[in-house]
Amino acid sequence: MRLAEWIRHDLEEVCVILAQIDDVSAEAMVASILAARRVFVVALGRSGLILRMFAMRLMQIGLEVYVVGDVTTPAIAADDLLIALSGSGRTETVVNLARKAKACGAQVLAITSSQATPLAEVADVTVITPAASVKTEIATPTRLPLANALEQAMAIYLDCIGAMLAARRGQGNAAMMRRHANLE
Repeated sequence: MRLAEWIRHDLEEVCVILAQIDDVSAEAMVASILAARRVFVVALGRSGLILRMFAMRLMQIGLEVYVVGDVTTPAIAADDLLIALSGSGRTETVVNLARKAKACGAQVLAITSSQATPLAEVADVTVITPAASVKTEIATPTRLPLANALEQAMAIYLDCIGAMLAARRGQGNAAMMRRHANLE
């Protein structure tokens, strides 16, 4: 297959996923983030990279945000929000850290592909990105490797949530550039 065909297949799969995410969960996510004193994020693998990008955007918007596992991440507490991303909703480390955050009094927001997962059960707010993945169901019809379409859909979704948050906080590009890394 030629590159243009791969791109077309990729975009088709991602668009199918994104079309199924509802405005209600997006609004709940925005409200949860805006209500939190601090935001913590946790995910592993490629999902972890996507959530780190989102954390960077939250910082640029002017929110206090930490990546779980970084050496400068403080203790989570009541009034904080943990955003936990796991496509399968079954990644043990992510689920266990969500439980621990709840035990510390924090709110948990889960981003996962199904409501019927351990991560969704722990969460106060759940965003469902409804997509199958060969990582959880090997027979999933896709031409893309592993969970590509799901991960890409999550990245686009989080970029749009970041844009919504920036708009609601009155943070245009000029304001956000003042917080952009300058030690590069």
